[in-house]
Amino acid sequence: QQQQQQQQQQQQQQQQQQQQKRQLACRLAGSLAARRTLAPRRPELQLCGLPSELLQDCIDLLPTFADRCRVRAVCRAARLSDWRLAPPLRPEEELSGIALGDLGAKAVAKALAPGRGSALRELCLGSNGIADTGAKELAKALGSGSTLRRLSLRHNDIGDEGAKALAVALASNSELEELDMWGNKLTDMGKTALLAAARCKVFLELDDPLYGQTNLSAGQAVVTGMMRAVLFDWLSEVHNSGSAPAALNGESDPQEMLFRTFSHVDAYLSKQAVHRSELQLTGVACTLAAAIVQGKEDAEDSAELASWLAFVTDGACTEQEVRNRARDVHKALGFRLHQPTAYTFLRRYLRKTGWTEESFSLANYLIELSAIDPDFRAYRPQTIAAAAAVLSRQYLSQGISVQHVPGWKARLLRCARVDLKSELAPCAAAMARMHALEHGHRSKFVNVKYEWARLHMVAKIAPNSPPDAESFVTYLSEDRAA
Repeated sequence: QQQQQQQQQQQQQQQQQQQQKRQLACRLAGSLAARRTLAPRRPELQLCGLPSELLQDCIDLLPTFADRCRVRAVCRAARLSDWRLAPPLRPEEELSGIALGDLGAKAVAKALAPGRGSALRELCLGSNGIADTGAKELAKALGSGSTLRRLSLRHNDIGDEGAKALAVALASNSELEELDMWGNKLTDMGKTALLAAARCKVFLELDDPLYGQTNLSAGQAVVTGMMRAVLFDWLSEVHNSGSAPAALNGESDPQEMLFRTFSHVDAYLSKQAVHRSELQLTGVACTLAAAIVQGKEDAEDSAELASWLAFVTDGACTEQEVRNRARDVHKALGFRLHQPTAYTFLRRYLRKTGWTEESFSLANYLIELSAIDPDFRAYRPQTIAAAAAVLSRQYLSQGISVQHVPGWKARLLRCARVDLKSELAPCAAAMARMHALEHGHRSKFVNVKYEWARLHMVAKIAPNSPPDAESFVTYLSEDRAA
């Protein structure tokens, strides 16, 4: 009986201590809120006399990493505490560039564990200095029932050991759809391990703008920007053919297949000199390469698609030539085959800023026009996608409905991580001018395609008068919901 009484007393003491910590954490959060809203000043919290262990416990109970950092900023006694020790009670989608390190990655991994109530579907941990130790902690979360659909670990310090741990987790994870790994310290061994094990798309590389101009040979072999534009428009028509075999028409997202093909063509032309007489062959070969998901080829489907692609060239090349050139593309590009495209980023940004079926079709139209226009190779795919997301919200008077999302501009700039003045605003202005110039030109298939009813006939809407770059800077800098 005495032991039971002692145990009960200990439990009561622990509950009281925990309650005190929660009350103090609530007061801390309330104090921060008062500072942010410029409410009348209240007596300052006296934290200097608290034991460091108790102060750390109180900070750990604050719901977000941002709240913990703010406490450290305003309270001298709290600056010796660490804001990354405990898992955030409210995990956020965007946690890039806040110096999480391995310690913070471990805390985030705990927040993703089953049973903690996290409903996150997307998580960006880019540019956080996460190394192999942090990657292993995240791998544990992915392998233990995490419901994440998209995880970005771009631009960290993850090496092959971290990649191997992630590969083991991905082998049994059927929820994750996309994993960003470009900008890490992976060798070919680590990249191969990820591709071999993952059931999801793994993005290993991301070329810089103008990574390599189209290789130019002497005389008649020169491939010009106009030739490239004609090829891309024809490839769009090929990909939208109703007679395409299942390997192409059966793709769950045909637009993704099309943009992968565009990406492969540009990457291959940047690496190999191609005679213009072989440009069509290169285009269909890149389509075949794009159809081979994660390097896992179905021989029967591949043969059927190669035969059909040779057929659509009207005798310009044979099935064997298509297959041979597709092998050349795989050999030349290697891991550069696994890159995100403007379409990849567009879907991510619209999920955060809101979309309707009409605005989604318009944004797709704009990025497809940009893909065909060689001048837009000067912009990163993130920038092109962000510009299309902005412009797709500016045609309300022409019948393009939008979803109201408070603070969508700040959300877009935060997740895209593009410079407003030097990247996004000039790109948006150039895209608006291009849209105005393309209106009514039915000689291009892309303009005919987006007149289809299932794409909401967005090519028929009258374009707005193109604003200049400075207008976009002002518009996107406004501190208001739109």
